[in-house]
Amino acid sequence: MQKRRLGRTNLNVSIVGFGGIPVIGASVKDAVRMIRRAFDLGINYFDTARAYGDSEEKFGIALKDVRDKCVIATKTHQRTKEEAARIGLKQSLRNLGTDRIDLVQLHGIDDEKTLEKAISPEGSLAALKEARSQGKIDFIGISGHSPYVLAKAIRTGEFDTVLVPLNLLFIEATEELIPLAKEFDVGIIVMKPFGGTELEFAQRLTHEGLQKTMVRKEFDRIFGTGIEKTKRSLRFVLAHDITTTIPGFSSLEEVESAVKVASEFKGLTKQEKEVFKFGELPPEPFCRECRLCMPCPDGLNTPNLLALDNYFTYYGIKKWTRQAYQKFSTKIDYCTECKECEAKCPYNLPIISMLHEAEKRFLQKEN
Repeated sequence: MQKRRLGRTNLNVSIVGFGGIPVIGASVKDAVRMIRRAFDLGINYFDTARAYGDSEEKFGIALKDVRDKCVIATKTHQRTKEEAARIGLKQSLRNLGTDRIDLVQLHGIDDEKTLEKAISPEGSLAALKEARSQGKIDFIGISGHSPYVLAKAIRTGEFDTVLVPLNLLFIEATEELIPLAKEFDVGIIVMKPFGGTELEFAQRLTHEGLQKTMVRKEFDRIFGTGIEKTKRSLRFVLAHDITTTIPGFSSLEEVESAVKVASEFKGLTKQEKEVFKFGELPPEPFCRECRLCMPCPDGLNTPNLLALDNYFTYYGIKKWTRQAYQKFSTKIDYCTECKECEAKCPYNLPIISMLHEAEKRFLQKEN
């Protein structure tokens, strides 16, 4: 399988890695079988986390005898130096059955306050730097869902890699984060290539009462289903200037289909670029979901509402979107137009007018 350089780490990793969340639900025997099959097929980058149940232990068992032939990454969700060293790193080393971890990432840094705490003198970053000086870890990365916050982290110069969502419905990382990471020679790892962030949001609303078939029908139009979903989603992600992506696998078939896609990938076709709107961002103004406008004094979940509107206008997910809006407990007409959100928005978006225009679309009768 093709390999790419993981930024300034100079590690060469497979363009498709192995994400560690789904193996939580597999037996040890099945998990080990999937992980070893992935390794045998050329995957050499394995990503897990201390917070992922017994995922670390399963990776440790599966990769024990090929430890020096693969790159193992994990994460610490602790925020203080003491907790990260005593609970996070110590336990991860034990779980993985190794005396050295290639990459440890600060886990889930999704807002500025959390970032500031983690990189403070007594934050978890200090524990990782100390562990690196002791030879327990080689490199330090950061993960999160907000490209805006992750861009701020990259500018500190402290991180060798960044882990961020990128998929057919979440392309915000292409605007600033990916170019910035390339400028700082930071390795770019993509999570949720199959649409986890958006589909989790959609499914959460669905569980509150919408028909699951509605989610499948409109979202499957974009992502596809089964093997087609794997092919379409991975090809889209791999076409970007990233290092690797880490889909989670639940079966040998999923592993083998992903490896096949990666092995055959030589770029998108002209038709795919047009269908995927490759290289395009939604027309301005659009919300980047940085969530810096929150909390709203009127109780609105402004980023989710504007994300919903983006599904409607840019991706054409209309029928589901209108029904999903009805599930919001605090609707747009609760807005008193205090404009606190606009004052806090780093992109200077006209949020109030965007919300009202979205409401018109959500309440419009279906044709």
